[in-house]
Formats: sequence, structure tokens, C-alpha cells
Amino acid sequence: MKLLNSFNKSLLLLNLTMMPSLALAVDPVIDGSKTAVDITITSSVNWTTLLGPMLVVIPANSVFNCEVTCTSTVNKTAEVTDQDYFYAAFNSTNPSTADACVRPFDFPQDDTVIDDADKMVVASTCYIPSLSGAQNFYCLGRKGIGEVNTSVDNTSAHVICVDDQG
Repeated sequence: MKLLNSFNKSLLLLNLTMMPSLALAVDPVIDGSKTAVDITITSSVNWTTLLGPMLVVIPANSVFNCEVTCTSTVNKTAEVTDQDYFYAAFNSTNPSTADACVRPFDFPQDDTVIDDADKMVVASTCYIPSLSGAQNFYCLGRKGIGEVNTSVDNTSAHVICVDDQG
């Protein structure tokens, strides 16, 4: 093994000092929001916007990778059948229910003998690469076909976008 001479040691130290600052040549863009307003999910065709739009402006001439995370408290329906719903963190208001960022969730049928939980916390995180310019992000809910309406008590979200050249 060859030992480093003083020039190579200095060069290594300089690289270790400078590289972290080069990794984020353009500062990350971060946003978030929250609401405690009750919102009812009524459609199995159209998504209900639970929170958004959350606007993030990516600096000019930059391409960023973004991650949006949403969390909501959903009220359980008092149905005697299983109830199915969808939840999404996304950068449009109409994702496919088959998208990997969409989370299906369900409330099991109400058991009249057992005291079931009245609420469920649901969450989704979505990684969206190669974005530029102004981008809107949303927390969304949708019921399954033939299911009853349900209400969402509160929702919070955050978005972080970082330079993909870092």
C-alpha cells in the first residue's frame, strides 16, 4: 500500500471539504400544508382533493426529483359490509388507481359486538423524478365503486424537491 504524500493529502482534504457543497448546487425546495377542515369523499369516479394544490417552483434551468407525503385521518363508516377506498399523494388530480403512489385501504365490516376503531390514519408517499418549472402537489381520496361516502377529519403534507444533478 502506497502512503499519501502531502500534496495528495491536501487534495483529498480539499475534495472531501468541497464535495458536500457541490452535491446540492441548487438549494432544495420544500413546502408543506395542513388542514383540519372535514372533507367528504363522495365519488368513485373522480378524486376528491383533501389538500392542495401545494405549489413548488423549481428554479429555472433545473431538473429536480420530488417526493410528496400525505397523511389523513379518515372516519370509519358504520356499514355491515367491507368498504374500499383509495388514497394518493400526487402531482396531478387524476392518478390511475393502479399507480404505485396510490394506496388502497378498506374498513372491514362493522362488528356490532366488538367496539371497532372509529378512525383510520392513511398515508401515501410518492417519488416523482425529473420535474421542472412550477409543480402542484395534492393529497387525494376516492371511494371504490358502490361504496358509501366517508369523511376525512384532517390532512397534512410535505413536499421536498432536490436537484437531480447532485
